[in-house]
Amino acid sequence: MRKSFVAMTLTLLAVASATAAPPVRQVRIRTVGATGSLPADLLAPEGKSRWHLEALPLERASIVSIFSECDALRVEAVPDGPAGGKGTDRVYLGADRERWILPDRDPRQMKMGGTVDLELQEAVLGLADDLRIHVETVGIGWVHLPSGPREVVLERALVLRRKAGARGFVPEETIHRWVDPRAGVVGEVAGEAGPDGRTRLAADKVTVVQDVITGAADLKIYVDQEDRPAFLDILYAWDKGANTPVSSLVPDPGINNMCDLAALNSWNFSGNTSGNDTTQISTPVNASETCNSARCGYTVAGGVLGREDHIVPTDTPPLHKDNQVTQRVTSMSDVTVYLRSGAQNEGVQGAFGTGESDFCFSNFGTTTRTDVPLWKFAHNDANGFFMQAGDSWQSGVFPCEPDFFPQHCGITQPLNPNPLYAYSCTETNGQPHKGQQSVKLLKGGVVTLPSGHTLNALLTRNTADYCLNSTSTCSSFFLVSAVRTVLYYWQVPYLGSVVLLRGPQNLNFTAAEISANAETPCTNFTTLAFTDLSYGLFPPISMTVGTVDYSSVQISWNPGNDTHKITGYKVYWDTDSGSSSPYAFNSVANAGQVSFSGTSATISGLTAGTKYYFTVTSLTSYTDPSTSVTTQYESIVYPTTVSGDPSFSYPVEVTATTCGQEVAPTQMTVDKALPNVHVCWTAPPDSACAAGYDILASDTVTSDGGYTVVGQVGAVTCWDGNPNHTYILVRSRGTGGTGLWGHYGH
Repeated sequence: MRKSFVAMTLTLLAVASATAAPPVRQVRIRTVGATGSLPADLLAPEGKSRWHLEALPLERASIVSIFSECDALRVEAVPDGPAGGKGTDRVYLGADRERWILPDRDPRQMKMGGTVDLELQEAVLGLADDLRIHVETVGIGWVHLPSGPREVVLERALVLRRKAGARGFVPEETIHRWVDPRAGVVGEVAGEAGPDGRTRLAADKVTVVQDVITGAADLKIYVDQEDRPAFLDILYAWDKGANTPVSSLVPDPGINNMCDLAALNSWNFSGNTSGNDTTQISTPVNASETCNSARCGYTVAGGVLGREDHIVPTDTPPLHKDNQVTQRVTSMSDVTVYLRSGAQNEGVQGAFGTGESDFCFSNFGTTTRTDVPLWKFAHNDANGFFMQAGDSWQSGVFPCEPDFFPQHCGITQPLNPNPLYAYSCTETNGQPHKGQQSVKLLKGGVVTLPSGHTLNALLTRNTADYCLNSTSTCSSFFLVSAVRTVLYYWQVPYLGSVVLLRGPQNLNFTAAEISANAETPCTNFTTLAFTDLSYGLFPPISMTVGTVDYSSVQISWNPGNDTHKITGYKVYWDTDSGSSSPYAFNSVANAGQVSFSGTSATISGLTAGTKYYFTVTSLTSYTDPSTSVTTQYESIVYPTTVSGDPSFSYPVEVTATTCGQEVAPTQMTVDKALPNVHVCWTAPPDSACAAGYDILASDTVTSDGGYTVVGQVGAVTCWDGNPNHTYILVRSRGTGGTGLWGHYGH
C-alpha cells in the first residue's frame, strides 16, 4: 500500500509540474574531487569554530532546485554547463521533510546543542524508503568556501534507512553539513557511518554551494541591535588619512571609485593594518563628555551620545573629538532613531571645515527644525522592528533654517558667520543640491576587517546634500559653502558601523550624472576624507579544542591580526550552550580552574563523561581623554546573526566531552599469529580520550588481581604478543588514567 501511495503522489507531481510554482530555493553546487588529500577541517570538523575549505578541488556543477508540491518537497538536480546530462529527482514526504531539506527554517537546529529526531520518506522512481535521522548541532562559526565565507552552524546527522519492503532500519551514513541561516545547506561531507554513529569510515560524498540563485533570505538588523546603551561597546579603528585612494582599500582589481567598491558582494579590508588611531564609544550626555552638552539638540530626552576620539599625531592638538546625539522614537508603524545634534572636531579652533563645526536638527528655543532620521526600522515580525536591504528614508527639505554653527565650544570663532542656514540650491557651476539628508540600505554582504574577522553587514549610504548660507534669506550672494558629503557604513548587528568611509565635503556630479539624475557621484568619488576601519574589540576569530581528559579540556584561539589593544581574555563554560542560558562559569569568577598560556587555556575541575560548551572574549581598558576615567570593556560574546535573535548576542562556541570512566574497548578477537597471538578490538565511542591501550593477561577470570600488564600500544587497535597466560584482556589508557576493562579473550 505504501508503494502505491508514493507512486500516485509522484504521478500527481508530474501532472502538476507543467504549472509548478517557482522553486523555494535554487542553488548551484559543486562536487569535490576525491583525489589528493582533503583538509582536516572537512574530515574532522568538530571542536572548531572556523573551517577553511577554500582550497577544495572542485569538479562538476549542478543546479539544485527545491520545489514545494502537494505536501511534498521535490529536489531536482540538473547538471550545469553546456555538456548537460540527465538530472535526478528525489521526493521527500512526511511531517519532517522541510526540517531536513531546509534546516535553516527550524530554529532548534540553528542553535548550538540543538538536537532533533526526524522521520520522513525519500522516494526515487516511485519507490520510497523510510528515513530516521538524528541531527545534532555541534558547531557554530564561519566556513570559508571557494565562493567565500559564510556564517553557519555545523550539524552532525546519523541517517538510518529502511528500504522499501525491508523490515528494519540500517545505519547508512554520517553527514556533517554546514547550514547558513539565510541560504540553507552550503557544504556537506557524507560517508558510511562508523560503529559509534558519530564518525565516518570514509568521505564518500562532498559538495559545496557555489552560489544561491534564488531563495536566500535578507539580513535583518533589529532596533535593539542598533540602539545600544552607554559604556557597553567600544570599537578601535584605523583612519588611513585624508586623500586615501578608494582603490587602495581592497585587493580587488578594477576598483576605481566608491561606486565600484559598493558594487562588490563582499569586501576584504584585511590589508589595512595601520593609520591614525580612532576609538568609538557611547557615553552619557554631560558637560564632562562634551562642552556642548547644554546646547541645541544635546538636551533631548533620552539622548545617547556617540563619540569618536580621533588621534592625529601631526595635528595640534592631536585629539579630535567627533560626536553625535541620537534619540529613539517609537510609533505604531515604526521605530526611528533621529539624529539630533553633533560636533565635528570638537574643541579645535579654525576656519569652517577645519575647526569645530556643530549641527542641530532639533527644536531649540523658538526655532523649529527639520527632523533627520538616521535609522528607520519600518518592518515588524515576531522579534520586533527591523530594517533590511532596500530600505531608504530622508529628511524633509531644509527650509533655510539655522542648523549649523561654526563655533568653538559654543563660542563663535573669528571670520566664521554664525549660524549657517541650510537649504536647497543650484550652484553657479550647475551642481544641484536637494537640501536634504538621506539614507539608503544598499545590500547585504560579508565584510572582512583589518583584524581578519568576518561579519555579516548591511552596506548603507548616508548622503548630506545642501547649501549653507550666512543669512536667513538664503540669497545666492551670501552662499558660504555647498555640501555633498557621502558616507558609506558597513553596519553590523550589535557592533554598529565597523567600517565608515567618508568622501570629500563637496563631491561634484559629472555632466552625464546630472543628466541621468544619479543618486550619488561615482566618477569623481575616488578619494576619501576619512576612513574608519575597525580592528577590535572583538572576540577571537576562531577557537579549537585541544587535549581532553577526564577532568580538563584545553582550548586555543586565534585572537585576530591586531592585538595591541587587547589586555587579556575571559573564558566561559557550562554544560549547556550559552545560546540557551548564561554561562555558569568563567575564568574571573572561577579563576582557580583556568590556566592561561598565551592564546590557550586549560579548564580543569570538570566532571568526567560530560559535554561542555566554551567561548572566549577579549578584554581592554580605555582612558577617556575628556574625563581621564578608565573603563574596562569586554567584547560581546559574538555578534552572530545565525539565530536571528535581536535581544541576545549569540556566542560562537566549541564543545568537548570529557573522558568518561566507563570507557572500554569492545568486540575483541584473538587469532593465532605463530609464534604469537594476534589480538584486535573496537575502540570505545570516546576513543579520542584514549592515549592507548593496555593488554593484560591472567590464568583465571575470577580474580582482578590476577591480571598483569603484558603489553601496551598507542592509538592502534591490535597487538601481537606471546603471553604465558590463558586469558587476555584489553583496557583503554586515557590521558587522565585508565578506563574499565573491555572484553576478554581466551
